[in-house]
This record gives sequence, structure tokens and C-alpha cells, in this order.
Amino acid sequence: MGHVYVDVEVVGSKGVGRFRALVDAGATYTVIPRKVAEELGVATTGRRVRVATAKGEAFLDEGIAVIRLMGEERANVVLISDDVDRVLVGVTTLETFGLRVDPTTGQLERVGVLLLNLRQ
Repeated sequence: MGHVYVDVEVVGSKGVGRFRALVDAGATYTVIPRKVAEELGVATTGRRVRVATAKGEAFLDEGIAVIRLMGEERANVVLISDDVDRVLVGVTTLETFGLRVDPTTGQLERVGVLLLNLRQ
């Protein structure tokens, strides 16, 4: 299938950044470079999240940013990294927008948001 890219905007208290982001269906959260977070004013929550990476275990700062994707906008948890050099869109963000990667086309498709009713 190859790599899937999407145009995305990240909104912080200092401004809006526009990126051609890599969709990483193996990542739980969207990850943004620390430089981007600082330039846009993406606030951190004070929490550090332990993640598994290709280089081993790492601890990344958690932040909250507004993400604009495919004409819609949602507040999302993002992780802030000193090691990544581009915005990576993770599965949690895709799910909040009701999107998934279509493996036959390599494009994002709308599938809706799921809700599990535990009471019957």
C-alpha cells in the first residue's frame, strides 16, 4: 500500500500550522515535533506518556491541540517528541474523526464513529 499522507492543521494558542502529515496506523496518538508544539503554543498537560518506538521505550510529553482534518475540527490528545521531524497522525485521531485507511486505495475513508452500549 505504501505511505498515506494527509493535509492537516494543528491549532495552538499562538497560531495554526499546516502540514502534509504521515498517517501512522501503528501509532495510537498523533505525534508532533517539539519545535512545532512550541511555535504553535500547544499546551502540555504535565503528563508524560510511555511509548514503544523503533528505538525502544521513550517518554513523551502529552499535549492538547485542535486538529483540523478533511474539513472538520476536533480537540485531540497529542504527544510531543524531540525525535520526530514531522507530524504523524495516529489511530486515536483518525477514530475521533470517524476515519480509517482504506487498504485497497491507500486513502482515508469515512466510516463513522462507533459507540458501544453496555446496557441492554
